[in-house]
Amino acid sequence: MQVFPWQKFSLTLAGTLGVRLDKPEGRRWRVSSWLGMVTVYYLVDLLWIRSNGTPEAALRELAVWYALTVWVVYYGGIILTLGTLLKRRLTTRFGEERAYLVYEVILGIVFLNQGFSQAVLMFAFGSSFPDAVPVWASCAIGAVLVVVGVVFKLWAAHRAGLDTFYCRDMFLDRRIDHPDQSGLVTDGPYRWFKNPMYGIGTVHAYGGAIWCRSLEGLAVAALFQCSIYLFYAVAERPFVKRVYAPCAPSTV
Repeated sequence: MQVFPWQKFSLTLAGTLGVRLDKPEGRRWRVSSWLGMVTVYYLVDLLWIRSNGTPEAALRELAVWYALTVWVVYYGGIILTLGTLLKRRLTTRFGEERAYLVYEVILGIVFLNQGFSQAVLMFAFGSSFPDAVPVWASCAIGAVLVVVGVVFKLWAAHRAGLDTFYCRDMFLDRRIDHPDQSGLVTDGPYRWFKNPMYGIGTVHAYGGAIWCRSLEGLAVAALFQCSIYLFYAVAERPFVKRVYAPCAPSTV
């Protein structure tokens, strides 16, 4: 069946938001889990925060704990799973496909929470910029960074593939080539940036914080970006050098 460019873009967008629709295996489970999490967000906001008139101080405390929890679960979880022998134990016990499916669904939910937790914190701590910074300037700069970050993240995810975005090769501990080329992806944004998904592909988080005029949002965006580079240094780079470097040493 022919897949049109707009369909590929839609699948990539959904994948970066935490739900993979491009794979038939476990699709009902993926969608149900993702929609269930979105429903929880809606009910918490509707039935607890809005209806109870939760004080601003309590909302800010909740936003901080939410962001910190997601930070620990996401970065601690991927380093523990992909940077140690835990992945091999899981695949040995449950089988590769079953173990990866569970990991992928959980990772998708964490992706969703990562973006949502930053947004919640930015809005909870909005308007903390100095008055000397004009509102029009923060809105303009924030909008530009959001567009740039989203475009490059989607572009990089599309070129690398959602299997790479969800670290399938690292979880299975073996090389998985992109359908269009062998070895590491070197076209698209990878022509100019070594790791566009972790670099320029994350500036939309800073853009959102600037748009909301949130100093705390900028701090969390920096914390999350530094943490993904920590994961890259501790787990991903050693894997890439071991598995892909013999075929493409100049790109590592």
